[in-house]
Amino acid sequence: LELGAKIDSEDRRMSSRFALFRGVKLNERNTDPLLNIAVLSGKRHATGFETDVIGKITPRWEVYGSYTWIWDAEIDKGAEGAEGVGRRPSLIPKHQGTLWSTYQVNSQWRVGGGLNFRSEQTPNRNPGWTVPGYVTVDAMAEYKFDERNLLKANITNLGDLLYADALYSGHYVPGAGRTLMVTFTTKF
Repeated sequence: LELGAKIDSEDRRMSSRFALFRGVKLNERNTDPLLNIAVLSGKRHATGFETDVIGKITPRWEVYGSYTWIWDAEIDKGAEGAEGVGRRPSLIPKHQGTLWSTYQVNSQWRVGGGLNFRSEQTPNRNPGWTVPGYVTVDAMAEYKFDERNLLKANITNLGDLLYADALYSGHYVPGAGRTLMVTFTTKF
């Protein structure tokens, strides 16, 4: 269930979207503790708010921002004797978002940067502990040779932050470290 709206500025330079939502997932996979097999017996819900804003502050300066707040998430039903009923499902942070901006320096150069954040979260199967939230920083530069040829460099996780991307009860998979990606695009 979702209730939302999209609002555009009169000059169409800015657009925003927001929504309140409640999702219910039925037949969620649970582990039967007696048989140690997966069964489709679970149910969970999540209630929250999300918003996006995108547009041009000036003809050369573009911005994008998104934010999600999931204030109520709970496992409603699980396999008989399974852990987790009444708890917040794992891997669902309360807050997450992105803020990104680019600037067209001249007809050939465009530069930008952004932030990505996620609040603390619990690992898979929610053992009762959390990992801290994090913020990563990204940057980009783009050079347009002509209408057909474009060279772009992106650096993700500019600060080389160590953070938990995928979480499990006994270990975690770290997020990608600082990564440089250079692409050349041409149109035929």
